[in-house]
Amino acid sequence: MKIIAIDTSRRRGAVSRSVETAATAAEAAGAVVERVRLAELDIRTCTGCGMCKVAGWCKIEDDLRHLALLIDSAQGVIIGTPSYFRRPEEVTSALLDRIGRYFADSGQLRLPGMSPREIAPRPVAANTRRAVIITACSAPEPLATFFGYTTGPVRHLRGALGAGGIRTIGSLAVTGTWRQAKTPEPERDTARSLGRILAGKI
Repeated sequence: MKIIAIDTSRRRGAVSRSVETAATAAEAAGAVVERVRLAELDIRTCTGCGMCKVAGWCKIEDDLRHLALLIDSAQGVIIGTPSYFRRPEEVTSALLDRIGRYFADSGQLRLPGMSPREIAPRPVAANTRRAVIITACSAPEPLATFFGYTTGPVRHLRGALGAGGIRTIGSLAVTGTWRQAKTPEPERDTARSLGRILAGKI
């Protein structure tokens, strides 16, 4: 069983630490984890050309196709993003805008040159990919939840992953990061639990 751990944070802060904690726990539970830092990839924003609607794939030649192949090779995804004004950060938003079109509704990969016959039928109910979402913001509770600083990014990620046939099974929000040098132990425990649960679901 393989899991892709995607850290979208530009800084190695609460998000990076929590993604790594979940990934390490998944490895301890028997999963093979491949780590990806989104800041090290070339992911560009959608141009609105409409090619994805016609052909089912994106014409932009960047690293998103490589990332789609990595996701297709895995059964689980750990993805973490910081919250910027109730939304994922910029590169994550570009990823969310475009990644779903690489996958059919039932979660199988579509790449340039593939004919409909080459896309193996897979009922939606039989999807095997699962995901956990991690986010963080500087606002403390209850403000973080009340104003949507943590629920907003989770909602965006859940919807985008769902469009690609990937079902979210859990999430973690680390709040009040402006006054924390380290991730609190309760949140670390939750990250470990999410990693173990994800490894056990695939």
